[in-house]
Amino acid sequence: MKYSSIFAINGKDCILEPEDCGIVNGHLCMVTPYNDVAHIQSLYAPPLFSDDFFLYVRFNGKRVWTTDYVWEPDMLTRRGDSGNWHVQTGLVLMAGRRAAMLHCTVSNNGEEDAELNVQYEMTGALGRQETWQFSRPIKAPFATHHWADGVFSLAVADDRIALASTLQLTPQEHLKAGLLDAAPLIVPAGHSVEFWTFLAIDECAASFESIETMRKNPQESFDASRRAWEKLCDALFAAMPDIESDSEALTKLYHRSLLHLLLNEWSVPEFKLKPFYTTGSINGCCTCCYLWNYGEPYRLWSILSPTSAKEHIRAFLSVDLANCYALATDGGPIGPYYPVNQEKIILLTHTYVMQTGDKKFLDESLNGKSVLEHLLEQALLHDDLAKPAVLVDYGDGNHHLELRGKLRYDGILPDLNLRRCVNYHLVQELYDVMGIKPPVDLIQRAENLKQLIHNELYSPQDGWFFAVARDGSRYLRYTIQMFKALGWGDWALTSESEKALTAHLMNPKEFLGRYGIHSMSKLDPAYDERDVDNGGPGACVSFAPAVVDRLYQCGATADASEIMSRLLWKGGVLPYFGDSQRADVMDYWRKTPLQCDIEGAAFVQTIVFGMLGTRIGRDFAVTFNPSLLDGVNYLHVKNLRLCGKIYDVTVERDGQGKIKVRCS
Repeated sequence: MKYSSIFAINGKDCILEPEDCGIVNGHLCMVTPYNDVAHIQSLYAPPLFSDDFFLYVRFNGKRVWTTDYVWEPDMLTRRGDSGNWHVQTGLVLMAGRRAAMLHCTVSNNGEEDAELNVQYEMTGALGRQETWQFSRPIKAPFATHHWADGVFSLAVADDRIALASTLQLTPQEHLKAGLLDAAPLIVPAGHSVEFWTFLAIDECAASFESIETMRKNPQESFDASRRAWEKLCDALFAAMPDIESDSEALTKLYHRSLLHLLLNEWSVPEFKLKPFYTTGSINGCCTCCYLWNYGEPYRLWSILSPTSAKEHIRAFLSVDLANCYALATDGGPIGPYYPVNQEKIILLTHTYVMQTGDKKFLDESLNGKSVLEHLLEQALLHDDLAKPAVLVDYGDGNHHLELRGKLRYDGILPDLNLRRCVNYHLVQELYDVMGIKPPVDLIQRAENLKQLIHNELYSPQDGWFFAVARDGSRYLRYTIQMFKALGWGDWALTSESEKALTAHLMNPKEFLGRYGIHSMSKLDPAYDERDVDNGGPGACVSFAPAVVDRLYQCGATADASEIMSRLLWKGGVLPYFGDSQRADVMDYWRKTPLQCDIEGAAFVQTIVFGMLGTRIGRDFAVTFNPSLLDGVNYLHVKNLRLCGKIYDVTVERDGQGKIKVRCS
């Protein structure tokens, strides 16, 4: 099966800015501005980087501007014209290497033979950084310039960025200028000329070895890399469910979301986990693993790879989750504390066990405790067992919403305290699966906490929950995070508070937008038009599908369908999903370097588990209670692997509007 048509996006449909365009292969990512047919900018190949790198290829002294392009996960195709010349390039990353190949075809569309002069310009510093965090590494050390055996290189110590071509190149006299001239070519009218450019960033020997491998047989290296990508896709679709639908937009959204599981997978020798799922990928940003982001598509990891899921869970439980928010590439913690950590690690582990049936994992010893004991510790973090229940004060660090304005969301936070109720129930379910009684009555504590929250924080008049600042003052902060408490039955909310929250959510004057959900109510004084992810005019990419999922869980299928229908646009206009998307305009947040976020996979989760109504009982029995979006009459989910079985589920709406379900 060829996956190009599934994941490809044409430039005429894409709203991505040139500087946010890139490709990645799990070893190297590069920024590839699509507006120039042969421009490459910035190289990130952990632990190596060149933040100020650029490569231009000029044709008869000019850069050729793109008239159209096609982005595919493993190749960027760009086309442009300059006078009578037409240029088409194909940029591919070499499979398993920190290297790339650029294939150029230059056509003479004039009526006379013409001379073609090709010139390269390459410059940039070269650095090495062992631990990568949210920000891209910057300010690489100055590189020296070298020319030998037809290879131009930028060098720092034993590291190299190397460039070669099938054209006969001659460096200009001042090598530091990074200019290389190709011997002139005479191209007959109506004919074309082809040539290859090879680029590698690695330790010296590995860099030159990659160049020689590509130079030896360019077409074979090019084809082999494309075949390797197809094999990765084969493996992805062998593990993960796929869908068919009469809604092209829904299908595109599903596949676009699924793609993040490949784009954010790194297999680098220097990384502790192999593979290592990074929060970002495309442009070197966020080459670490945030528990919040990894934990958003929490139901997918045990389906994709149970082994990898366990490795990531172990790694997170091995660090102090009360004092960090992410794993570095070496497996160490990155701080400060994100108070959503406890929910995420409990959801990840609970889901792993329930979807695989691997109860033995809970009994596995890790740093002197069983995994189950670790989860109990996480659930009880900040609690005071000397009291029936306590409202946790999360301090004044602004680490939950990270709001950018003067108004904050600190102190006793209602959404996190409600989610503690859910944590207690989830851990209790795991104790039940193991046939063990926990040392604490978790269900009673959950009920006590739920009552305390409603008695102390819930305002029937406002239909919302108060937060309490460090000075004891109460305030209302209308954040999308409150909706994460929906859909857990009676674990966190009452029927009254659930109904009230849903009314706020579906109010277009507050949260509901034309193209998504606002992360902060438009009526909240903290609403900040600059703060897309958590403070206003949009939301982190996983938040809206997560809320839709919670609506499906609580049976509010009409509301879920209403919001989900407003999210379908994303799959057709973006090659991958960045940190956040806007809610009232069809656009993404451009002022963040995180332009390929692992939590973009959350739409897959919402479709497979929310829309399909997939439930797993404590006896590991799988049931389905699906619904369809308005205007969608057919949905087929195939190869859904849960609890040791493979399910195919077909949902159809007949002529009378009734939904029929077939499961095999």
